[in-house]
This record gives sequence, C-alpha cells and structure tokens, in this order.
Amino acid sequence: MVDSAVLQLRMVWPSGRRLDPSALRLPDGYVVCPADADTLPAFRALMAKVELGAWDDETFARVHQTVLPGGWRVILHEASGTLVATGMAQHRPVEDLYPDGYEVGWIAADPQHSGRGLGRVVTALATARLAEEEAARVYLQTDDFRLPALKTYLGLGFVPHLWAAGMAERWQVICARLDWPYRPQDWPRWTREPGPAAP
Repeated sequence: MVDSAVLQLRMVWPSGRRLDPSALRLPDGYVVCPADADTLPAFRALMAKVELGAWDDETFARVHQTVLPGGWRVILHEASGTLVATGMAQHRPVEDLYPDGYEVGWIAADPQHSGRGLGRVVTALATARLAEEEAARVYLQTDDFRLPALKTYLGLGFVPHLWAAGMAERWQVICARLDWPYRPQDWPRWTREPGPAAP
C-alpha cells in the first residue's frame, strides 16, 4: 500500500461553476502574453526559482503536447520585461479518476512579485481557457506546503478532491493553517470517475 503522504493533493472545479471575471484582472505594470518557443529560457528560469521540476527538452516536449491551443499564458513585468508568472491549460486524462480530464497545470509566480495576485490571474486564465473548451472535468494537483497557492485555488472556487486515504486529514490541517472552512462533507470523494449511470 502506498503511503498517502507521498500523494499529491488534487482539487477539482465544480461542474457548472462560473469563474469570477475579476480574477482575470492584472495589477498595473504587468501584461499577459501567449507563450511560445522564445519564452522557454525564461520559463525554465522561473520554474527553477520556485522549485517546480527540471525542464529539459524532453520534459518540456512531453508537457507541451498536452497544452491546448492558446492554453499557455505568461505574465510579464512591463518595466523589466521579466517573465514573472506562468500557467497552462492541458488536456491530461488520468485513468479512473479523470478519464477525460483537463488540468490547470504548472502554475508558478515569482516570489519577488508576491502579493500582487499574479498566481491567481494565471490560474484563472488557464481555468477560463478550459471553460472555453467546455471541459467537463477540470482538476489541478498541488502540495500541502504550498499554502499561498492553496488559498488562491480555494478562493477561485476549486474544491478539494478526497481521492485517496488520508486526504481529509491533510485538508483539515491545511484549512486550519489557512483559516479556511473545513467542509469534507461537501467535497467529492470518488476514487474512480463515476459513469453516466452512477447515482
């Protein structure tokens, strides 16, 4: 049996929930841009800075093939031209859990620009792109220690998915740390994607 402590947290976007348009507003001095091949060096630098994996050519190619057209956006600091936030809207099924799943993935914001809501904006942009795709199942993955990101996701409307043993207890700790309501009775618990005939 796998220790649940090594499993990432998962959150889902409730079916029918609408994104608050205010979540897409940028603070002054920043601009949203579509990402392309020229973005890659700055993207790699940001991901290294926030410790979100090693992005060699093979890793990037594998992830990039899952990204929807127009689904990779970055935020630039206008004064310096620096890439300060990134997020991706991906078609990324997960067997049993999300067989036609779409992921809000690889959200990152430069800690030197914290407090400006940039992580919220790139998360909202990816979520909005998936809404355009009419994605039925939208999810994201994250870690217990990423408290500012968790608060952002909860504030946008994502809800914890209690998909494995121990998840409810982990979320109880997180909610206490964030001073967020702990309502496991309202959160999805399925461990296999319910089929059309499920109650």
